[in-house]
Formats: sequence, structure tokens, C-alpha cells
Amino acid sequence: MPASRSRFRLVAAAGLAALALALLALHLRYPLPYVYRVMAYRDADFEDIHRFPARLVAAPEAPSRLSEALDPGLPALFEEHPDIESFDRWLDETETTALLVVHRGRLVAERYLRGYDRSSLQNSFSISKSVTSALVGVAVRDGLVEASAPVTRYLPELARRDQRFDRITVAQLLDMVSGIRYSSEVEFPFFTADNPLIYYHPDLESVLLERTVVASPPGGFQYNNFNPPLLGLVLRRATGLDVAGYLERELWRPLGAEAAAGWTVDDRGFERMESGFHARARDLARFGQLYLDGGMAAGRRLLPEAWIERTTELDEPAELDRWDGRSWGYRGGWWIVPRRDGRSDYCAIGRYGQFVYVSPRHRTVFVRTGPGRGEWGDRDWTELFYSVAAGLSVRAEPGTEARPAAARASAVG
Repeated sequence: MPASRSRFRLVAAAGLAALALALLALHLRYPLPYVYRVMAYRDADFEDIHRFPARLVAAPEAPSRLSEALDPGLPALFEEHPDIESFDRWLDETETTALLVVHRGRLVAERYLRGYDRSSLQNSFSISKSVTSALVGVAVRDGLVEASAPVTRYLPELARRDQRFDRITVAQLLDMVSGIRYSSEVEFPFFTADNPLIYYHPDLESVLLERTVVASPPGGFQYNNFNPPLLGLVLRRATGLDVAGYLERELWRPLGAEAAAGWTVDDRGFERMESGFHARARDLARFGQLYLDGGMAAGRRLLPEAWIERTTELDEPAELDRWDGRSWGYRGGWWIVPRRDGRSDYCAIGRYGQFVYVSPRHRTVFVRTGPGRGEWGDRDWTELFYSVAAGLSVRAEPGTEARPAAARASAVG
């Protein structure tokens, strides 16, 4: 027994020494808090807004009025979809926490599930990118940022490390055509993947200024989570404010939000620009309505109409994906769905099925949040939203005969 215990102690000591050496080796490249978070938390979670510290985005004392005209017949429009037999059961099966519909400026549907209610903060994930785009638009409006300027005008450290950064503009960061290398592939050790690096690292500014690499000339689309935080650094340098404070002053309070929002931050207080914004569902709807109204809210212009057009419409039918005659594009932090005639629809989409969907043709905004999406992909959600929006418009026109959802969907281009 004594010899056995002695061998066990030696093996345990060797194991601890190996672990210590491994952690030391990792620490030379990655901070130990980052290593811990990757190992302990693994993938992102809908409840992460309660795990990380956040910077407050205060609301005004008097929120703007959100006109309500709840429509008890609206679930029937959803149930016209061949895969929705019961509206309530579908909401449950898709793990929805909030679903709001605003048509012609009036809230016509509002549902909360899974223990959430009107006062709950909802994680938006990559809807944060669209909020970031709006803030860049404000800074452009005020002459603090020039969209066509090289990012190195605001972040000269990048050019000192690699002069190829001089070729990347602010607009190219917005449009995800920067040419900066980004990989979502996970390789051993999985600490090296870019997704966890930009999500869990305690000092995101150091990642952006010291670890980003130019892989190709600007121009080719690649969804890249390094781009939004680079824009966040540009905003901080250009405005002299933290991003949450700039949002509060320029958009959140003037918008008339009904409650404070938040933006999660790293250990040094820098906002997680690509995914950290969170707010009540009603205020996400106000954000979508701001875009639908051409940048106007409470009788005041908050965003230039030209900026909204620039970031939510395609100059050319450049495609990222196509199915059933529908092409998708991406511009300025928004996913754009062209229609056969008239204005494109556009939407902010976050992980696990977070949506702010805007249909200008049908004057409708949808907000959907939840920790999952069931079997519904982005295509399924956006086709459903458009069909319901079209159905609302048909019902609103006197003397117009309603068409079934299948016929409305066939009109989607």
C-alpha cells in the first residue's frame, strides 16, 4: 500500500506539472481568463447577457407612444402557412420568447413565452451589427466619420503593423468585404478559432489591433466578426465616447425607448460590438420602425434617409444565396431580400433566430427572439414574415379579396 500510494502521488504530481506547463504555454499566447471561458462556457448561449458585465444604455424619462391595435385574428394569418397548424404550439416548438408585429405604425401582435414578458431584456446577438451600422450613420451625419475613409485614419496602429490595412475603408467593414482573415473553423486547440477569440477574450482591443490579418484585397464578401468591433474602435476614437454612451445620446433617448438597454463588455469595458446588444422586444420594434420611417422618430430626424437607403438596398443584384427565385444580399449590417418590384425587404438577424424584419412595401416590422429556432431556417422565417405582412396589407385594403399564403409566397421575388 505505501508503494502504491507513492506511485499514485508521483503520477498525480506529474499530471499537475503537465497541466501547469500546458496552461503556462497557453498563457504565453492566450490570457488564462480567456482559456477558462472557452473551456467552461464553450458555445454562446442566449442567457449570456446575464453572464457578462454590461454597459447601461439609459432610456428617456418619457418614452414615445407605441400605438396598439392588437389583432385577435392575426394568428390565423400565421396558421395559413402549411407547417403551422397551431400558432401557440408553433411558438412553443420554435422556442420563441417574444414575437411582435407592428403594421402601419401600430402594434398588432405581442406574445411572450418561456417565462419572458414585456419587461424582459432580449438577447439580440448579431442584431448588434445593425445597431452599430446606425451609429456609424450618425457619426457620418455629424462629420465625425467618413465612410469612404481608410480605417487607418482612425486606427493608425493597423497601418504601422501592415500597410495593406490602408486599403480597407469604413464602408468595407460595414459591408463585410474587408478582406480581413476570419475563420469560424474550430481546430485543436480550439482556443485558436476566431469565433471564441472575439467573444471571450478579456481585451478585445488588443485582439483587433494586434492579431487581425489581411488575407486578400477588399471586395469579396465574408461574414466576419472582426469587422463590427473594428467599427466600434473607430466610433470610440471619432466620438470620444464609449459606444453605449453614444447610442444612448444619439439614438436610444431620442428614439423614445421605453426602457434601458445594455451592451455586454470585455474586461476593459469595450462593447462586444458583434453580438452584445440587448433590449426589450418593444424597443427592438422601435428600432425597426425608425428604419421603416426613413430615420424619423417623434418628429425628429435621427438618421439620414440616404444612410438608410445606402445600408438597406443593393445597388446591383449581387447575390450571397439564391433559392426559389430569391436572391439575398448583405450591406451595411443588414441582410437584404430583393423583391420583384418595389423596395427590398431587409432584416437584422442574430444567432438562434433573433430577427428585426422590415417590409417597406407592407409597412410592417417583425421582432422575434428566442434561445432556438426549431427546424426553421432564415429562409423559412423571412418567407413567413413577408407572407404575413402581405396578408395584413390585403386585409387593410377595403374591397380587396384575401389571397392564401401560398399565393402570397409565390409573389415573393
